[in-house]
Amino acid sequence: MTTDKKPGKKKAASANKPPANKAPAKSVAMKDVVGDALRILREQGQAQALAYLQQLAAAKDAVAVPLSDRLTVLATTVQQGDPKTALALAEKSIELAPDSMEARVLAGALQDRLGDRKASEATMLHVVNAATAKPDQVVRAANLLVRFGPQEIALSGAKAAYEKLGRPLRLASTLLYIAQVTADWELVASLVAQIRQAYQDGKAEEVKESPRTNLLWCDDEGINIQVVQQWSRKSLPQLTKALPPAVAPLAGRRLRLAYLSSDFRDHPTSRLINGMLRHHDRAQFELFMYCSSWDDGSKMRRQIESHFDHVHSVAQLSDENAAALIRSHGIDVLIELNGPTRANRMGILAHRPAPVQIDYLGWPGSVGGRVVDYVVVDDYTAPPEALKRYPEKVINLQKTYQVNDFAARTLPPAKTRAEVGLPAGDTLVLGMFNAINKVHGEVWTAWMQILQAVPNSVLWLLDPGPLARRHIAAASKSHGIGIKRIVVAPRLKEDEHLARLQHCDLMLDPWPYGGHTSTSDALFAGVPVIALAGSNFASRVSGGLLRAAGMQQLVQPDVASYVKTAVALLRSPVQLAKVKRFVKEQVPQSDVFNAVFKTRQMEMACRHALTLAAQGKPAVNIRLSPKALASAQPNAVPAKRRLVLVCGPWSSGTSALAGFLGQAGLAAPGPFFAVNDPRTPATFEMQAFREVLVGLASEQTLEPRVTPAQALAALREFRDGALADACRAAGVPADQPVMLKHALAVLFLPELAQLFDLQLVGVLRPYEAIEETRRRRKWPAHFGQAGATRVYGHLFKHLVDAQTAYCLVRYTDLMAAPARVLGHLAGFCRVQLTQQQQQAALAFVSRPAAPKAKAA
Repeated sequence: MTTDKKPGKKKAASANKPPANKAPAKSVAMKDVVGDALRILREQGQAQALAYLQQLAAAKDAVAVPLSDRLTVLATTVQQGDPKTALALAEKSIELAPDSMEARVLAGALQDRLGDRKASEATMLHVVNAATAKPDQVVRAANLLVRFGPQEIALSGAKAAYEKLGRPLRLASTLLYIAQVTADWELVASLVAQIRQAYQDGKAEEVKESPRTNLLWCDDEGINIQVVQQWSRKSLPQLTKALPPAVAPLAGRRLRLAYLSSDFRDHPTSRLINGMLRHHDRAQFELFMYCSSWDDGSKMRRQIESHFDHVHSVAQLSDENAAALIRSHGIDVLIELNGPTRANRMGILAHRPAPVQIDYLGWPGSVGGRVVDYVVVDDYTAPPEALKRYPEKVINLQKTYQVNDFAARTLPPAKTRAEVGLPAGDTLVLGMFNAINKVHGEVWTAWMQILQAVPNSVLWLLDPGPLARRHIAAASKSHGIGIKRIVVAPRLKEDEHLARLQHCDLMLDPWPYGGHTSTSDALFAGVPVIALAGSNFASRVSGGLLRAAGMQQLVQPDVASYVKTAVALLRSPVQLAKVKRFVKEQVPQSDVFNAVFKTRQMEMACRHALTLAAQGKPAVNIRLSPKALASAQPNAVPAKRRLVLVCGPWSSGTSALAGFLGQAGLAAPGPFFAVNDPRTPATFEMQAFREVLVGLASEQTLEPRVTPAQALAALREFRDGALADACRAAGVPADQPVMLKHALAVLFLPELAQLFDLQLVGVLRPYEAIEETRRRRKWPAHFGQAGATRVYGHLFKHLVDAQTAYCLVRYTDLMAAPARVLGHLAGFCRVQLTQQQQQAALAFVSRPAAPKAKAA
């Protein structure tokens, strides 16, 4: 038990006998100097703090500590809460003292954190190779360097430095991470034994282990939580601000829901959370995005941003200033998506920018309890006995805590075995697409036993790097497995990865830190996964996903059962085919891919948490009632949005008919594509729809450029992205139809019919009139009769082959008898016309023609 000592007694004791470990006078003065500099930094800025330190360094009575060292200490002090300022201070220190290795280690870590990996690699390589670097600096630099590629330099340098220091416990976990990344499993076992013994001896504080490294070897949830709590106390400031006021009920406004993450880019976390972001009820929730890293310019980044009402970057702000920004926006609930990972900004949460703060998705388990009110779990990842250890309360989602976006996507077509580097024939493929640092000796031994029992099998791994490959080859040979049976796969973009993943017959999950995104990837690709039941959150995620998918028979209680089940399945082609068919046919309908259900649950939980906060009540474990869950559960097949598609070739009058229907009340999202014809001031042709279609097919040849599966995926993305955003912006409810038009749409009518409740309105016009309009507009030949022949061919083929509802309108009838055509179309489109809409529609097609140009 620790008690606070009275200041007077402490002073008296110091006066009688100085403590043996008392720092020298210059260190005390150094601490005071840095404290003053830190105050100036926060109150007046970086320039004033630097000027203060320079003034002291120039003074005759200054403490004999170089200015560069003072800058490094100051940078270290602010690095967690203000990485940008810390990096600037560290770089200034290096400028003043190029041999300052401590400043370089700090700068390299901050460069990585702020997204400049190339600079970070160069900085850490410099430290590892520097003769003046101290051994502990080499170990810390190598810990980051190993992530960038120079594995052999990192491992050899770190091992030598560690031995030179006498194998200190404080650096054991730092070297352990390097050993894990390079698959040096003998070293891993040695270091794990050293760390495990330290915990048994009550030396947890001396280990200084990161929460992430701890999860890679330790499945004791009690130790996991102890480590993350120590990390939280050390890394995050004490709470200093009162909570902002919570307001509930919301008095007619939307709940302000914010997400904070460093992974809003082409990253697994974004690919998962996108499923929740796209399904939030935007009528009830106002969404705020706070990005703490960089914009990678990716398609995923643009898609993520499109779901938010407000997008802000906090990467260049200190924790305090970022929290002030968030607080100024009146956020009700803030969801943090990193947890204690390398690039986290959880220090922002320590300043309490929101009355309710939640940690979700990016970290498996407790985050230490000091800066969040809730973490998100499910019954399997956090059973009742585990919850007793959690310092924070939980939001319990059913049936799995993990959300993903796969229901909104189409699986890319599989590549050939040769294209992905797999052997031809009937060779069985065992996949493992987690990072190699999740693998250790026991895991590898079990997998080698499976390969021994199934001779016609190979193990397919993500490329772990050259040194790791050599270690793996040696470990495989020791089990009698030739290296040719270990196939290395390069890292690919997600769609390419999903295309190759379909060649796996069975995915092998490692332990104790199993697959998370990799498991849901496999299930989406139609690949069964075998996993251990696990004894902490990180080791239970795969098992939880398999149980939610109805595949609990693949969750095994121990390693022997894991091996036995995998071998039996691989030796039975009939049973393996049955399991794979179940994954492909049944799992897509399971809760694993039900992002709408997950989103509604989270929304209800957020409302409940906010209500408790507004009432001044403490957080409690939130578990939705059966009635609430029933109301959150959407229909198995969600209703499709109704789409009225105006079809016809260019120059046939589709713009006139679309404008006619738009005036009659059909929603036509814009902005519209413009043409060089004064008679067509608005084409009613959505620019975003046109861009998608011209990317899928050629206007010149009217031939698709993509496969039907690729077209379906692109059109689904348009439906859920640009079209959904345009409808929200225009206030078009989901149960009301929208109208689109473009000639190329006829090439993709089967795909559009899958995605929408499709109604076709075809516009018929004689070829001679189409040609006359084309010539007047000075358009190429394919926009006239040549193109019209093919467009009509595709349109009528679909009407013959499919059951799509359709209505055909002659352009001459529209212009000659618009009132009769309007009545017919209103009934077909299920539009209730007001008198004002009827007049507007008739006036639209009765507008006078543009004046003819005078002859030259």
